[in-house]
Amino acid sequence: MQTALQGVRILDFTQMMLGPWGTQFLGDYGADVLKIERPGVGEWERGLRAMGKLVRDGNSAFFHAMNRNKRSLAINLKSPEGIDLIYDVISKIDVVVENYRPGVMEKLGLGYEKLSQLNPSLIYASGSGYGSSGPYVTRPGQDLIIQAISGLAANTGRKSDLPTPLGSAIVDASTALMLALHIMIALYYRKMTGQGQKVEVSLFNTAIAVQCQELAAFTNLDLRWDRSETGIGQAWLAAPYGIYPTKDGYIAIAMASLAQLGDLLDLPELRQYDEPEAAFEHRDLIKSMMEKRTAQYSRQELIEKLLSADIWCGPVQDFDDLIEDPQANWNEMFIEIEHPDAGKLRLVGHPGKLSVTPGSVRYPPPRVGEHTDQILQELGIESARIADLRMKGVIG
Repeated sequence: MQTALQGVRILDFTQMMLGPWGTQFLGDYGADVLKIERPGVGEWERGLRAMGKLVRDGNSAFFHAMNRNKRSLAINLKSPEGIDLIYDVISKIDVVVENYRPGVMEKLGLGYEKLSQLNPSLIYASGSGYGSSGPYVTRPGQDLIIQAISGLAANTGRKSDLPTPLGSAIVDASTALMLALHIMIALYYRKMTGQGQKVEVSLFNTAIAVQCQELAAFTNLDLRWDRSETGIGQAWLAAPYGIYPTKDGYIAIAMASLAQLGDLLDLPELRQYDEPEAAFEHRDLIKSMMEKRTAQYSRQELIEKLLSADIWCGPVQDFDDLIEDPQANWNEMFIEIEHPDAGKLRLVGHPGKLSVTPGSVRYPPPRVGEHTDQILQELGIESARIADLRMKGVIG
């Protein structure tokens, strides 16, 4: 099958989610992603347990989630010979991606200035917590911390709740998408000019960017808000936006006419609040009235009633519901692959669809160093040198 990124070779020094999920997107569409790992041990996230457990092959489910379509190249980066090996092959690399703390790659001798001297057309992409400079540059950058410092946690949950982080590593995931996007922008520019460049993304910048509409309201309107008492879905929005109980579960109702909802739910008193300012000012009262009424319906009955009137709503689903969801499966958002050690793995599929060059799975998540010899031979390293480096513990 023709792939969109066939011929693009990526040297991937990343770990955790920011880097690996971003490079997996590129691998899904044909890039040759060479994952640099520690000999014998591999990437740190291989051992990160989900609910205390690992998958059958002894690796983390999180690792399997974001490392398909990669080949593992195990090199000891603390060895001078390991660094020399990177220098010897860098001319054959299109993109370097790393998400160490700022300064680590420079200390290793693998910073942008050094590698771009060896390969001027190289695209060098860095992901970090806060950027490569500034007052926070030495601080640890991690999803929960960034949700806290960026305002995301402060604006989530009810007024009486503690600041509430989201139920997923949403900043890591969004920054991984930013990473892949900006690498593609740099690749397109290089195609036109032949010139490489440095790409930088950060968790902090992304967390600010994903709140662009809320921050625009905050900085341009002479208004301030607080979270609602009853759990309106976002701190700056009016009723009915939120989650509502039913006899057998919950539903979400987004923006809707309160007059129309009043007619559908036999709550004529809602009509008096059917103006934006009133709907915001009295949002907790409105939501409390609606909750008492929605609790009298079954979930399916209420959804059908609201959808028939084109009210924006949907069921609150857990993961058991989601993996059986007919739209999710129609969209092929869950795929099964065979892993040589873990057996059958069910993973999240490709969220974007291309008609000519769709995403595909060419490799399962690799074993540590599984492709070391194959990759080095492709990059022009002689077999005798490979054997010598392995004997010295430089590669695995």
